[in-house]
Amino acid sequence: MRPAFSSTVLSARRRAFTRGVGATARLTVTLVVSGALVGTTALAHAAPDSGSAGGPVNAVAPPQQPTSGPGGSDYAYTDMRVSSGGEGDNAWFAFEPVGGPPLASAPLAVITHGFGEYSGYEKLHGLIRHTVRKGSVVIYPRWQASPRTPCPKGPGDIEPCVQSAVEGIRGGLSFLQSDSARVQPQLDRTSYFGLSFGGILTSNFLNRHEALELPRPRAVFLDDPHDGGFAGKGEPALDDTLAGIPADTLFQCHIGDEGIVALEGNQDSSCNALFPKLGHIPPANKNIVLTYTDKHGTPPLLSAHGVSNGSPNPDTRGSIDAYDYFFIWKVWDALRSAADSGADREYALGDTPEHRYMGTWSDGTPVTPLKIQDHAPIRP
Repeated sequence: MRPAFSSTVLSARRRAFTRGVGATARLTVTLVVSGALVGTTALAHAAPDSGSAGGPVNAVAPPQQPTSGPGGSDYAYTDMRVSSGGEGDNAWFAFEPVGGPPLASAPLAVITHGFGEYSGYEKLHGLIRHTVRKGSVVIYPRWQASPRTPCPKGPGDIEPCVQSAVEGIRGGLSFLQSDSARVQPQLDRTSYFGLSFGGILTSNFLNRHEALELPRPRAVFLDDPHDGGFAGKGEPALDDTLAGIPADTLFQCHIGDEGIVALEGNQDSSCNALFPKLGHIPPANKNIVLTYTDKHGTPPLLSAHGVSNGSPNPDTRGSIDAYDYFFIWKVWDALRSAADSGADREYALGDTPEHRYMGTWSDGTPVTPLKIQDHAPIRP
């Protein structure tokens, strides 16, 4: 029997809906979230200026979101409908576009959080909202209910976490597919995004996607994948081979210059450990990339561990900034378009001006461009 749901309209600044799924409760909740994106801060993003109300006089300001193109603000939908369900570590969120042209079906994006998202979806709220408003359905497996579950040993026993993420994806898909009134996910247009530990989980379950009966990946974007290092350097929690990821997948793996590779003894961790396992994917279809901290203006653009986790809720995360607009969102949009139709490929793959470009500070100075390679290792 299809689970019951209810609908509510809430301001995007409220957080009640993010408390979502408890450790033992089984539920389905549907919300419509409205309101424009506002400046926020992410894990690797700069905190807002805490000085005078107007900030420093004549301060050099960071780039603003472009009005069109990959990463741009030309949204087809104004809002997103949020549904949640599942139980404990097998919980999930599903997001559908609303406030625009009628939509019977849409491309599917699976976005997987890193370690420490015990409830809600704040860690990747900005990316989720951007993706949905561009016209996609998003499933967010909320695979962890507490620090001790489902894989307290981290990379020493990653399989329970892999299985929880898979169950979350299946649960979200089942919910949408069981109700024809929902926006139906187009499984043949599925892309995957993974942050930190979520990038390790994503790599492993995609390596086994056929056996696990998960949608075939068309595009994959990983943001500083890392297993925590508790079992040693070099991401030992990754499957020994990733040959199960289809060779025609478009693939991007990001490292921050002040992220995992900056930690002592970890220069060959994160993407530098993962990328050599993708030898079956042609060089033209994959990149390993590196962002740099840029302190030219205020607030600075920081490139620590993960630059994708901004939220529209300013009291929970830090600012959505140029590294969202001109890197994460731009490349994510373009990678998915390239996989779907071949469009916008120059913004997502290859050492091209469009791919390297990270925006311009208000005084006309370019933000430090993206470093792009088709082979590992990549070094700051």
